[in-house]
Amino acid sequence: MDIHVSVGEWINSLMVRMASADDGDCFYLPTMMHLHAYSLVKEQSFADKNFKVEVQESA
Repeated sequence: MDIHVSVGEWINSLMVRMASADDGDCFYLPTMMHLHAYSLVKEQSFADKNFKVEVQESA
């Protein structure tokens, strides 16, 4: 499943989305700061899950 994260979504939202996501789901993040937040949440709380991730910064 594709999970599109909006600019206003941060740690709490990422945690909820990761908790309900399945292995192989892809997170589309709007900024590099979101990637940093995603990485922290993933490492601390969801190390056992395997997600794909892409940053799609708009110009």
